[in-house]
Amino acid sequence: MEGTMRAWFMTEPGKMEMRQVPIPQIGPKDILFKVSYAAVCGSDLHAFDFGMAVQHYPITLGHEFTGYVVEAGSEVKDIPVGMRFMGTNIQWCGQCPACQAGDVFNCPDVTRNGLGFGVNGVFAEYSVLHNAMLNVSVYPLPGNVNDLAGATCEPMCVGAGMADALDVQDGDHVVIYGAGIIGQGLLQAIKARNKCEVAMVNRSPFRLELAKESGADYLISPTAEKPAIDSLREIWGSAEYPYHYGDQTEACNVDIAIEVTGNPDIVAECFKVVRKGGKVSLVASYTDDVVSPIAPADIFYKGVKLVDGLCGNFGKSVQLMSEGKFRTDHLITQVFPLEQLPEAIEAAKKTKNSCKVCVKVDPSAPDYPYNKQD
Repeated sequence: MEGTMRAWFMTEPGKMEMRQVPIPQIGPKDILFKVSYAAVCGSDLHAFDFGMAVQHYPITLGHEFTGYVVEAGSEVKDIPVGMRFMGTNIQWCGQCPACQAGDVFNCPDVTRNGLGFGVNGVFAEYSVLHNAMLNVSVYPLPGNVNDLAGATCEPMCVGAGMADALDVQDGDHVVIYGAGIIGQGLLQAIKARNKCEVAMVNRSPFRLELAKESGADYLISPTAEKPAIDSLREIWGSAEYPYHYGDQTEACNVDIAIEVTGNPDIVAECFKVVRKGGKVSLVASYTDDVVSPIAPADIFYKGVKLVDGLCGNFGKSVQLMSEGKFRTDHLITQVFPLEQLPEAIEAAKKTKNSCKVCVKVDPSAPDYPYNKQD
C-alpha cells in the first residue's frame, strides 16, 4: 500500500514525537491493518518512562487495539481484507524449531519482537502483524463488540485465561490485589465462571467503585492502621495449619490470592494470607531486579501452590465480551485522539481517577456513548 501515515515514535525514554512516515510494507506472511482504537497498557508506561523491554529507538509503542485488515501477504490464509479484529502483541520468527513445530509462543524471539517493543506498534494509523495466523494472532470481532471495546479484549484476556488456570471452584474465597483493568478482568472472569466470593484490594476508592460494578463482593482499601490481611480475617475468618514452629499459625481463610500490583511487599502478603493448600498467582509484570520478602514458612508449611500468571486466552476474551460477561464500558475512563497520545499516557499514570485510557487513532472511527474525550 502506498502513501504516508501519522505515527508516534519514542526516541528515548520519556520523549516521543509524531512523524509523517511511509505506510509500512509487508512480507508474504504478514498483514497490514488500519488501527481504529488503541489502549494504553501499564507496560507502555514503563516502556515510555524507563525503556522497559524496548529493543531499539525510535519505536512506535502500543499493542492493544482494534484493527481492519487492508492488505494480506500472499501466504496468509483465512484472513481476508476488510476483517475487523483484535490481535496479540506477541510476534514470532516463524523459522526456529519451536515455530516449525507450531509452538509459536515458545519462540525465543517473542520477548524481542513484541508489538510496540521490538517492532512498531499501534500508536500509528497503520501497523503490521508478522507471520499472521487466524485464531493465533488474529481474532475476528463479532458485530456486537464495538471498536472501542474491542481494543480492551487484549488486557481482559489475562482474566479469561487465569480463571481457568487457577481452577476456581464454587465456594472459593478469592482475593485480588490491584483493581486496574487486569484485576477487573480477573474479577469478571472468575465471577462468570464460578459461584464464589471475591474481595478486591486497592487504595483507590475510584477503582474500588469500578470493581463493585464489575461484581466484587467485598471492597478493601488498606491503611497502615488496618492492613488488608485484617479485613480478610474479618470477612472470611482464620484457618489454622499444622507443622508450624513459629507464632503465626493462623492464615486467613483465603483459597486463592492473586497479585496484580507489581509491589513486592504484596507478593509476600499473598503467601501469608492463603490457607494451607491455597493458591497464589503473580500476574503483574516484574523486572529482574524486583525482590520480594517472602517468608519461606508461609510456603513450606502451607504447601502453597504457585500458579503461573503469564497466561491469557485471547479467543475466550472475545467470546466473553460478545456474551456480555466481560464489560469494559465503565472501565474506559478517558479517550484521547491520536494527536494527544502524550496526554493519554499522563492520564493513565493517574491511577486515582483512571482505569483504562484509550486512543482514537482513526478520526473517522465512530464515537460511543461512553467516549469521555472531554
